[in-house]
Amino acid sequence: MPNISNPYNDKAVGFKKEAETIINQLIYGSKEREVVLITGMSGLGKTTLARRVYEEKNVANHFDNRAWCIVSQEYDYKDLLNKIYKQVSGREIEIGNVAEELRKSLMGRRYLIVLDDIWSVKAWEELNRVFPSYDNRSRIVLTSRQEKVVSDAKHICLPFFTVDESWELLQVKLFKGSRCPGELENVGREISKKCGGLPLVVGLVADLLDRVEKSEQMWHKFLVALNSYPELRGGILSNDAIKLSYHRLSYNLKDCLLYFAAFPKDKRIDVSNLIKLWISEGFIDIKEERVEDTAEYCLNHLVGSNLIMVSERKYDGGILSCVVHDLVRDFCLAKVKEDNFLHIIKMEDKLNPTLKCTPHRISFHRYGDNEIPNELVPWNSSIHTLLGYPKVYRNNGAKVYNGSWVAEKFEHLTILDLEFIGVDKLILSEINSLIHLRYLALYLCGCGSVSPLSLQNLKGLITLKLTSYKDLHLPKYFWNMKSLRHMIIHHYDCDSCPTLPTPLIETFSGSEVLQTLDLKTSLSTRDEHLLRKLPYLKYLSCLALPSCSFAEIDILHHLQSLWLCNNCNHNPHKHGNPHLLEDLKLTKFPSSIKEINLEGITLSSSAISVIAQLSNLEALILACCKFEEGLEWNVDEETQFHKLKYLQLDHLDIIIWNICSEESFPCLEQVILDYCDKLLVVPYILGDILTLKLLNLRSCQNITQSSVEKIEKAGRYIGNELLNVEIISSNPETGCEDKRADQYLKGLKGNPETGCEDKRADQYLKGLKVKGIRSEKAKELLFCRVEGNRNG
Repeated sequence: MPNISNPYNDKAVGFKKEAETIINQLIYGSKEREVVLITGMSGLGKTTLARRVYEEKNVANHFDNRAWCIVSQEYDYKDLLNKIYKQVSGREIEIGNVAEELRKSLMGRRYLIVLDDIWSVKAWEELNRVFPSYDNRSRIVLTSRQEKVVSDAKHICLPFFTVDESWELLQVKLFKGSRCPGELENVGREISKKCGGLPLVVGLVADLLDRVEKSEQMWHKFLVALNSYPELRGGILSNDAIKLSYHRLSYNLKDCLLYFAAFPKDKRIDVSNLIKLWISEGFIDIKEERVEDTAEYCLNHLVGSNLIMVSERKYDGGILSCVVHDLVRDFCLAKVKEDNFLHIIKMEDKLNPTLKCTPHRISFHRYGDNEIPNELVPWNSSIHTLLGYPKVYRNNGAKVYNGSWVAEKFEHLTILDLEFIGVDKLILSEINSLIHLRYLALYLCGCGSVSPLSLQNLKGLITLKLTSYKDLHLPKYFWNMKSLRHMIIHHYDCDSCPTLPTPLIETFSGSEVLQTLDLKTSLSTRDEHLLRKLPYLKYLSCLALPSCSFAEIDILHHLQSLWLCNNCNHNPHKHGNPHLLEDLKLTKFPSSIKEINLEGITLSSSAISVIAQLSNLEALILACCKFEEGLEWNVDEETQFHKLKYLQLDHLDIIIWNICSEESFPCLEQVILDYCDKLLVVPYILGDILTLKLLNLRSCQNITQSSVEKIEKAGRYIGNELLNVEIISSNPETGCEDKRADQYLKGLKGNPETGCEDKRADQYLKGLKVKGIRSEKAKELLFCRVEGNRNG
């Protein structure tokens, strides 16, 4: 689902009446579970409207659980349910019946499920069986082009935009909130009429018009130019607008756009991986000093041209994932076929042993458990790219393919991504002969160990992604890859893998271009000097076990992101929480670091102080971490995170979080609390931070909505109109008013004004489900916290 905290979204235009109708239906409809169906032709804005409603604060706060899922024409039933389950519960199902577990997790909960782009009655009936029906006002929202996809729904059919709405949207796209000069209004309205009432077309025309001088004369010339095309005189169709935008792109941007055809319909595309593929394809010149930045610029250009849509952004506005509109994808599919740019093979179809022409690239799309032949491509050709989707995450009991046919048939391959099937580890010896490879991604199966010298002939490789499971041990680094920029080595169930000796690190000459080292294993004392040989590393991710040492990490002067995880086999406490300073020896970080993600680590006040002093730190994520103080995290006045913009606390078992001064977080913009189900109070002082834009709570069951709203009111009082507070999946049992809570807390000290017995206070604390701390201590801590906030 698109990032609901995204501050970069355009102003909402159009469908105000429809949005109000849907919101009223979701919140004030009958007690029975209801279904809302939004229909309309492609390009009208069904998904945009559903997203606007989904993100509406009153809607978000009304439901215990929410989930958003794109269904599409071709879908994997189990994968869809797993995506919904993950949003509802915060975890994935690895084994067992996903449908049953999802149904259990929704039992008795008031939920909102959005199924975007559903195509058939069969798909709805299959998914509908999973969602329980109770008289608790649960809701399901569907978007579809098909009106008959469900019969018993509240139906909202979207009309075309009026000229006024088209003109309003055009102004939003062109002037970004600034006032449009009056002399442009008449000609602007005439241009808006040409858009046929389709928001998608308005956005595409806005991009073309944005390149024209904002004067009445030049806009008239633009209108005349549109009218000069006979096929556009009756209005601009979606495909016409896409075609115009495409022809205005530079040669390399055209290739970047067409590449989106390789991905399955409605797939949320990871930008980091997309950029790696673009670079390996040669769309971006690898010789450029900041090649990844250039690739990001290209993506932003396509987004700015309204050809690609942002799905999720980072805290700093950078794009994390993106999606392609159906109409744009249809255009790309037709164009890649016409230009012989790419061929898509659907695995459920019978493979064609020959092609009339040889495409440059092949993308395999596999849904469900379709049987795959031993040779995926039974013809010989000069294809240089093989891709496959969706990615395999676990290969328990599935067929393993030998993959030897790859090297035999495609000696000119530059990109090989077979992560959608499990392949035997013996494929590595074959692949070592593919000397033109720039990008390699495999899901390996087998047992034993893989040598770090097994791919030593791939000297031109830029990205290496290897994943294995259970009995196959992967090395932490591979030798003799002078061009390698990104090394991603993921091995799961790490305790069961063999540990055969590997060559000494002293024999590794190092790399001056490697920027990413992403490991699902730990760096032992034998690897202590590895980091010295990777001076330009920007991203480091690895397991952090008590035996690890990061004493030399401060030599990485270019490091921007660090992720240390004590989460072997998804169990953050399996080895105990290693201490950041005492066990991991991490007493000094590189000053260049911008993001730190710690999972399953023990932190002392000294460790927090070391992190806070980092002059460039912008994002801090603490997941399953423990504090030396026990069930409290106290941020004293001397601790100041000078540039921190994003703070996320995930699955922490703290009861008390205390911030002494707003000066501790002078630049904080977003605070995310996920599954902190023991936390009793969110620090009210957050409301005094002028820069704060978002406070988002998910499944923090002991925090009342009214107490959080006080923070929002405090922000408004000091002039912070941008602060948005969102509570997702709050426990309805703890929804008592703060006034009553205050009375109970006063009763703890025997306040005669309330006449409240300790017994009632005990009931209140029991209602909050305080665990892991003695009752008297819990009452004392809670009283001090609330009283301190009220008086301070």
